[in-house]
Amino acid sequence: MRILLKTADLLVVSNLYVAAGTYSLTWITLQFYDCDRLELPFFVFFSTLFAYNFMRLVRVDSMLKEGYSIRHKSIYIYKYSLWFFTFLSALFALLFFIKIYEPIFYTVLILAIISISYSLPIYKKEESWFRLRDLPSVKIFLIASVWATVTVILPMQISVVSIDWLKVLERFLFVFAITIPFDIRDLRFDAEGLGTLPQIFGVNKARWIGISALLVAEGLLFYDYCSSEIYSIPSVLAIYTTYEIAVVLIYKSHPDLSERYFTIGVEGMSLLLGLLFYLSHILL
Repeated sequence: MRILLKTADLLVVSNLYVAAGTYSLTWITLQFYDCDRLELPFFVFFSTLFAYNFMRLVRVDSMLKEGYSIRHKSIYIYKYSLWFFTFLSALFALLFFIKIYEPIFYTVLILAIISISYSLPIYKKEESWFRLRDLPSVKIFLIASVWATVTVILPMQISVVSIDWLKVLERFLFVFAITIPFDIRDLRFDAEGLGTLPQIFGVNKARWIGISALLVAEGLLFYDYCSSEIYSIPSVLAIYTTYEIAVVLIYKSHPDLSERYFTIGVEGMSLLLGLLFYLSHILL
């Protein structure tokens, strides 16, 4: 068990775990349109590796000052190896992007600008520089919007279909909901003016906001299932099952829970969704 936990921690610290989640969600969207352009999920995978490692490495020193955690300490210890891993990821992302860039170029450009602005200072106020993530109440909406764009809009563009904004909204709500537990986890570390949902509404109300978002996502999924022919019953059940497990994890979220509850459990919902969706295809 100790070896499994150490392996899981390594996957989390290296961001392979979260990258597998974005690969999973992107792959799911491609399946809706019978698109076999797997270069896109691989591009998303390596881009996520680059972006998440870059964002954490550029602020690892300040993260340790904000508060101690096993994750922060591990990033600091392995920061030079992670820098090499980060630039290697960028290289692979570029190689896959070259193969598919035409329909998604401008969307990726906008995403790149947002990602850079999220982690690096872009504006100055009262002698201090700020990043997009420092704007009050913005962080969670930025994360959910970027994930929805990457895992829904990019696959639609590569599949050459019209953008289905209901699917985009459903994915946005899913990512929005499972991001709230991380704001609950970070409640003791976040600056008071950051304006996260737990800071504004308290932990209990923040949890119910996340649960409500998932319930709306389930309603959108039901409507989409009734009005289109892209879903099978097993695939819908796979998505609903993941949403319900996420509801339980959100409901039980608390700042005093183990770091692994969030980094492995909650973060794993995207990966679980892909696994269950894949199993639903086998059942066809």
